[in-house]
Amino acid sequence: MAEFWQAVHIRGQQSQGVWITFDSGFTVGATTQLEHAALVALILTHVNERDVQKDVFDDAVAARDANFNAIHDINVRAPQMLDAQIEDTDPLNNDLDDVFEVDPDSQHGNMERARRLISFWKRVNATRAAMTPPLPPLLLGTISVANFETLVNNHPVLLQAIENERAEWSGKKSQLQATARRVDRLNKRWYGAWGNNFADGSPEKNAMLSQVDTEEGTNPPTAKEIATVTQSGTSMAIVYVDGGGNHSTSLMLQWQVVGVDADFGHDTPVILTGQTVGPFTAGQTVNFRVRAENSAGTTDSAVKTITIA
Repeated sequence: MAEFWQAVHIRGQQSQGVWITFDSGFTVGATTQLEHAALVALILTHVNERDVQKDVFDDAVAARDANFNAIHDINVRAPQMLDAQIEDTDPLNNDLDDVFEVDPDSQHGNMERARRLISFWKRVNATRAAMTPPLPPLLLGTISVANFETLVNNHPVLLQAIENERAEWSGKKSQLQATARRVDRLNKRWYGAWGNNFADGSPEKNAMLSQVDTEEGTNPPTAKEIATVTQSGTSMAIVYVDGGGNHSTSLMLQWQVVGVDADFGHDTPVILTGQTVGPFTAGQTVNFRVRAENSAGTTDSAVKTITIA
């Protein structure tokens, strides 16, 4: 589903096309064409910052899960190992029941069992050290109780890291929303100012009416065609045909590596002035298309195919 910022970004680019072509000195209040262009470009900067922070948040979740799973694995195997190592008559057998009675499958239960297991494991090792001759501490494979305790002590740190990165992600999302709302308002102010400044039938107003989308219609979008795909190193430079993509709330450049991807599994927002994507690998054949989308449907451009030299 298309996001709000995508429609705002596209409309901003469309407005820029008319603004630059016919009267780049026109202002909306105190806002110049260049200031509006910078704000439109800032949307993609904030999209990237949001998505990068989402990856950081996902990494923090993955680190927590990996630590949880490592603790859980030890929680399951170590009590069985300890049970096999101590004598049936050893009073410590009764204390092992306290470890087994905690279900380790929840976050809380996993940590509670781990704390009890650490205490029990240390007492077993202390009993072994006091024997004549003394026996070495028990290991679970190569894992010592100290190694296990490090995993357990680090878990709250990993939980806190998730909340820290979640807050950063929320901030980046809010930043994007604020910028998109600001550009949306400026797009609409420009539309009203430009449409009333130039007379009906003038080239300036006709260009605005034909090129700049509004929120009134629900017709399916028109296709946004690719003019050329040119190799630049191992990347591809994409140039678009002027016009097209009308009524779209999302314009995405999509590509498919033949023989690798079952479908067009890669995409990035269209930059109307052109863009470069890649790198690819020499010998690969890549299909490119543009998907225009709104609430009424999707329209794909003709596919352009190039083989990487």
